[in-house]
Amino acid sequence: MKELLDYFDTPEKISILISAIAALIAAISTAAAIWANIMNRKQHRKSIEPQLSMELVNFNNVLYLQIKNTGKTVATDIRIKPKTLKNNGDNDNEINLAGLFATDFELYPEELVQTEVALCYDTICSQAFPQLTLIVSYKQLGAKKSVNYTRTITYAPAYNSKILADVNLDTHNIESSLRHISRASVRTANYLDGHQVAEFDELDILSGKSLENDLRTAFNKEPMKTFNREETIEKVVKNGVKK
Repeated sequence: MKELLDYFDTPEKISILISAIAALIAAISTAAAIWANIMNRKQHRKSIEPQLSMELVNFNNVLYLQIKNTGKTVATDIRIKPKTLKNNGDNDNEINLAGLFATDFELYPEELVQTEVALCYDTICSQAFPQLTLIVSYKQLGAKKSVNYTRTITYAPAYNSKILADVNLDTHNIESSLRHISRASVRTANYLDGHQVAEFDELDILSGKSLENDLRTAFNKEPMKTFNREETIEKVVKNGVKK
């Protein structure tokens, strides 16, 4: 130690020592900054990776699997393979993934797909809380290696998300059928009442006729008095409605 102190006995040598220490500190600071930058980049890449969120939903006793990419980048070459289905009443392992999952597919951020998985055998005799285990694999954008993992999804009975289903209803045919019924009703009323009104006429026509009097006339009997609107209201107010 004394020899070292004796070596730095002049101002020039002390200046060299200080410069060396400063260079060492600068080198350590640079290395720390580079390492922090590398870690920040890794964390950023991790934060924008694809994230496949999965749910099991029951709709009309059919279990549907919903998969949504909640990450910020696309997931490519997605492959879903069913492994087991448990706690589904008396019909465990009856899995029927639709054609969408028979091949690879991709999901961009916030995109969602769904498919029928199995029937839900939740009955009075056996209560079902299905647990579906899947083998999942996908690739990140630009990555060569796939991400592989096993995921178990548990059905939540209280889940109330809407199911995207094609119910195949043609509302145009329903509207057309209702118009046909309306026209037929107007034609029948015109025939019975002796009026000529169209289907689009919004009229409250009082016919002044009754089925009872028509039948009495057919059998050559004296028709009974037909009460008009005012007389009917007055009669009801006076005598009350018969139950």
